[in-house]
Amino acid sequence: MFLSRDTLSLGTFFAVLSFIPLLCAATTIPAPISVTPDQNWDGIDGQWSSFALQVGTPPQTVRTFISTASQQTWVVLQEACMNNGKQNDTCWQDRGWTYNYTDSSSWHKQGYYILWAEGNLGYSGYGLFGYDTVALGGAGEVSATLDNTTVGGYITEEYYIGLFGINPKSTNFTSFDDPSESYMAKLWHQKLLPSVSFGYTAGAQYRFTKVLASLTLGGYDESRFISNNVSFTLAPDNERDLVVNVQDIRMTSATKSNVDLLPNAVPLYIDSTVPEIWLPLEACQAFEKTFGLTYDNITDLYLVDDILHSRLLAENASITFTLGPLLTGGSTVGITLPYAAFDLVALPPYRNLNESSSYFPLRRAANATQYTFGRTFLQEAYLTVDWERANFSVQQVSWTLGMNTQIVPIISPTLVNTTHAADSGQNESSKGLSTGAIIGIAIGAGFVVALVAFGTVWWFWRKRRMAKEQAAKDTAAAAAVAAVKRMPSDKSDKETPASPIALATNESTVIPKAELPADTAFGHEMTNGFYGPQKQGGAGSSTAASPTVEADSNERMVYEMLGDVPTPLEAGGRQLSEKETMMVRERRYNGAPEQSPISPAPEETHRRLAPITADDVAVVNRRGLPNVSPITPRTPRDGTYLEAEDAILSPLSPMGNSTEDSTSTSRRRFSYE
Repeated sequence: MFLSRDTLSLGTFFAVLSFIPLLCAATTIPAPISVTPDQNWDGIDGQWSSFALQVGTPPQTVRTFISTASQQTWVVLQEACMNNGKQNDTCWQDRGWTYNYTDSSSWHKQGYYILWAEGNLGYSGYGLFGYDTVALGGAGEVSATLDNTTVGGYITEEYYIGLFGINPKSTNFTSFDDPSESYMAKLWHQKLLPSVSFGYTAGAQYRFTKVLASLTLGGYDESRFISNNVSFTLAPDNERDLVVNVQDIRMTSATKSNVDLLPNAVPLYIDSTVPEIWLPLEACQAFEKTFGLTYDNITDLYLVDDILHSRLLAENASITFTLGPLLTGGSTVGITLPYAAFDLVALPPYRNLNESSSYFPLRRAANATQYTFGRTFLQEAYLTVDWERANFSVQQVSWTLGMNTQIVPIISPTLVNTTHAADSGQNESSKGLSTGAIIGIAIGAGFVVALVAFGTVWWFWRKRRMAKEQAAKDTAAAAAVAAVKRMPSDKSDKETPASPIALATNESTVIPKAELPADTAFGHEMTNGFYGPQKQGGAGSSTAASPTVEADSNERMVYEMLGDVPTPLEAGGRQLSEKETMMVRERRYNGAPEQSPISPAPEETHRRLAPITADDVAVVNRRGLPNVSPITPRTPRDGTYLEAEDAILSPLSPMGNSTEDSTSTSRRRFSYE
């Protein structure tokens, strides 16, 4: 089977098109979700940037803090702000708005359970859990809406503002055989994220004109931190996995320099659920001595009065935490916090306070399970976690003004064939693809798009060109058919050749001769050759010479003409005379009308003619006798007119009176009458 070049070209083009979706499918990765923070600063343990969520059907807007430890969505129930059946608007606003599950048609109750988050730090309470619809963003900017998401509602003041958990762990209400997926896991399984990962910083109300928090699901915002090469591995404890080793804590102020605040290196768990930094007692005592802090045994807080507050502001100290994957040695990263990061205000009813007070967010840890970095630390630290690769990184927040958002995806190892070792010492392991790989993917995608565009344009151009060529062929074929139709049809080989010019009734009866088709023109024997050229308008002729008729361009059959002199026919047992022979010839070749056949002379007995004597020859004097034939035929003995055998026959009418009328004579080119 043979295929044309056009068929092969078109087939190749569509084969490329069919392969392109495979390329696109191999490189199509969901984009990270950049969650827009709410414009409010909430909390009774400080001012923190919060995030709005839409919960229930129809959606109810609530404000929450980010919890890196929780995998659930916690909201404050409406009952928490009800007094005697009426809603307390101040409470409703301070607690980040409330949720009424009875108004949600998509709510599915599971029961009451313990609020376990940071129970080791003394937090406790109960909540009503169930499944409901949850979406990111406030009214008018909703994204990533998921049904049947685990939601817990509570009224306790331990967690004054709701929490949005970004940990991918599952929740088990009844048994371990039927776990409920977290919000992060649902996003991943519904292909809304490039990986189960996030990038987060808590924001800082003391920087510039209050810098909001930043949360990116499935990637990180590269414009918000100063990159480093330190990578951390998730700890084996499922409840305390984001653990870093604090090797050193140093303080520098206006009056003091390089003060050591950590006697021994300790591991700390990073958890944005709580506000403070929980350190061993020895480290807390070093802070007390350096900053002049006083521990309040009733509230377990380091309350700061106005005098101390003014002095600490004047000192403008900065504290640097040196972190590393190991307790000692190895690669490290330093995160520096200014005193403004510790300058917080606590409001009642936090820690049973009766009035607001400045406090230093440092807490005494009873044991190693309480060593924790809370939101205070994350004001100046950017946390990037890749749950699938079990690693994370901590970078110093960048406060450069005018930086545009640079969202970078973290690609899941199930979507790419390249993975990074957790202990490679390269921070890129926590970021997924390197910058070069991302550029390569972008170039490849651009090449695919350009190839598709070029192939599409080429295909339409070729189709149009082929249509034009076909139209030209059709036009040429139609013209050829029309030309053939205009041509005169060929005569049959058996037809007798006839003159192409029809005779008119009022014209001469002399029919013009047709010119034979050939390169060299041949004249008729009566006009050229032996008898010489024919003169137009000769004596006794009323018409000019016959015009030459141009033959058709198509080749015609050449018919064999009869000889110059027809075979003499016998008439009544005798031969025709020369005159009779020429008259027959005239009728054949000049198309003269048929005349009545020549009646043969009465048969006579053949006798031998007497010999010619001298008396029979007459000499004619031609002087003074115009128009006299050079040779006068002798008087025939048998009653016929005989011509001399050597007489030159002129095409003009002969001398003497004609027995034919002038009309008959004028229709012939020559006559022998």
